[in-house]
Amino acid sequence: MLNIGLIGLGNIGSFVYKLLKTSHLKREKVILKKVCDIKISKCRELNIPSNIFCTDFNRIIKDPTIDVIIELIGGIEPAKTILIESIKHNKHVITANKFLLAFHGKEIINLAKEKNVQVRFEASVCAGIPIIKVLNQSFTSLDKISNLKGIINGTTNFILSTMQENKKTLYQALEIAKRRGIAERNYSLDIEGKDSLHKLTILNFLCFGTWINPQQISCEGIKHISLLDISYAQELGYNIKLLASSKIENRQLSSYVAPVLLPSIHPLSQVREDYNALLLTSKFTGNLLFYGKGAGPKPTAMAVINDVLSINRGQKFEYRCTDNELNIKNIEDSENRFYIRFQAIDKPGVLAKISKILASYNISIASVTQKERREKKVVPIVMLTHEARYQDVKKAVEKIDKLDIVKSNSVFIRIEE
Repeated sequence: MLNIGLIGLGNIGSFVYKLLKTSHLKREKVILKKVCDIKISKCRELNIPSNIFCTDFNRIIKDPTIDVIIELIGGIEPAKTILIESIKHNKHVITANKFLLAFHGKEIINLAKEKNVQVRFEASVCAGIPIIKVLNQSFTSLDKISNLKGIINGTTNFILSTMQENKKTLYQALEIAKRRGIAERNYSLDIEGKDSLHKLTILNFLCFGTWINPQQISCEGIKHISLLDISYAQELGYNIKLLASSKIENRQLSSYVAPVLLPSIHPLSQVREDYNALLLTSKFTGNLLFYGKGAGPKPTAMAVINDVLSINRGQKFEYRCTDNELNIKNIEDSENRFYIRFQAIDKPGVLAKISKILASYNISIASVTQKERREKKVVPIVMLTHEARYQDVKKAVEKIDKLDIVKSNSVFIRIEE
């Protein structure tokens, strides 16, 4: 028998509560002993028996009959206190809190190892894909992962897909996502790339055995992506995706979250709407692609329940931690091809001025697209470059934007093949 304490009855927590009350869980001898939320109204909304409901999480932590505590309140505090104190009271913990784990996962997991209890967090990353279980159990020190690329935020992928397929602006697509329940009220973490950053931090730990401070990972969102960029990318044979990427070579890690142009035939380029996908590369297995629903109450709640059942069946997770520090490669030193869009006045000599500045930073132009011709009016000029250093492209674009012929901030986006 496994006794559960559930803390937090938001969208995910409420669905977890309903699943814990099903006959299937009872047959598995999983018993919901106590439920906690700061809102007493949740007791009535979900028809929770008053004898198992409380508003003080300490009553659950200090209950000696409870074996597992599920934390689903989010944020740093009091979630961190709940997990730490639960572990100190020799209880297994389950969480979906990627924000907390990204910044404090090392401390929490080390304490759990010391107390010989488990920390489970399948619901924190790509909830509909059991990627954490796969990474923990299916790869050995012999067959190490060297490269991961993923679309790990369903909201931004839905927005970019809607922009491309329905010719909507970013904020029009965001409103559609809100109406469908795909975007949270506080959507800034999604479109600024922070949600993907927190998930990538967890994936880096699982793949490479070391916790990297999220602040060391380059992070860029999609706010600057326009419908114009989506259209030009499509015409050039690419789709724009918010990519989480990590690659390790000689103990040096290159890791970032940013919008990229992916060839339309790339497997990650085919991922639509609010789906997630991860492409892993290991030494012997080669490429592996994982695809599925990444968010939403139902897949996230099921990931939580699967962690409960795994603990109940005696399945243990041993996270492969290493004391070896990874060197973090400065993303500005990385080399890629780039898409650059300028908004410039259409007159003789414009391309020459732009090309001269690019050349001064060792940036070679592969192609130029200028479809609109309106003399002395502002028109888009789109360039694809050969491989160049990120910092050189950044400096060149900043210098070009100061020219009087350029009338708005230019956009430059990596091209991943």
